[in-house]
Amino acid sequence: MSTVAETVTAFSVVDFSDNATEAGPSMTFVERQADTIKNMSIEFQCVACIERVPRTNMAVAECGHRYCANCATKLFMRSTHDEGLYPPKYCKRLIPLALVARYMDPNELAAFQSATVKFATQHKAYCSNRACGAFIVPDNINSRTRRANCAKCGTDTCSDCLTSYHHDSDCPDDPSIRQTKELAESLGWQTCKACNRVVQLRTGCNHMTCICSAEFCYVCGVEWKNCNCPPADIDRIEKRAEEIVERDAPRNILPHERRARLNEVFAKLQDNHE
Repeated sequence: MSTVAETVTAFSVVDFSDNATEAGPSMTFVERQADTIKNMSIEFQCVACIERVPRTNMAVAECGHRYCANCATKLFMRSTHDEGLYPPKYCKRLIPLALVARYMDPNELAAFQSATVKFATQHKAYCSNRACGAFIVPDNINSRTRRANCAKCGTDTCSDCLTSYHHDSDCPDDPSIRQTKELAESLGWQTCKACNRVVQLRTGCNHMTCICSAEFCYVCGVEWKNCNCPPADIDRIEKRAEEIVERDAPRNILPHERRARLNEVFAKLQDNHE
């Protein structure tokens, strides 16, 4: 049978001081270490999956809510695919990357840091190669020549009109773009005033965040919070939350886990679109 001292060694607990702890000055070294191990094994409920997890495998948000390592990582990774969920929040408060980074592998960390650069870029450029369409980082854009080079496929794109790169100072009139804009107007779609991209709203509220980071009202097109247009109703936000959960949740997710995730996404959509 293992002794308490052997158990302490196996867990690599590193508090080797003889100073008194909260447990009291009369405790021996072995007793203090046993008390530490006991505290480490205390479990709390994850607010996302509702599972009970040891406290050492949880991230605690500033608001006091606790995420298990798996759900915390998924929360951060979901935000890299949907700017509406970035940056990760809970109870309207940002969740620092430092709380979750230790649970993420190098690829996940790199993906999140890449998304941070992408979402922070005001005027985004994407590869004009339709088979690629990758985001082009600002460092790969020559502001003088407007040449944006895609690091993924090597294609050069005009950072102004986002078509294949051209040496002319004026961007060419693209018939397909003109026809798209005419169609958009006839269908009541909105155009981003910052980058001229056409936006169609299917679910969610009227607070639009373009891929260029510009925020505007879908009803009138003016900068967000500068009009009196009504926000979308709750049903449309719920539909958007359903889409996100359906897209990201595993197929074998349990009903109560799905409901918890749906509530989480719904709350975040409300927070990010106020």
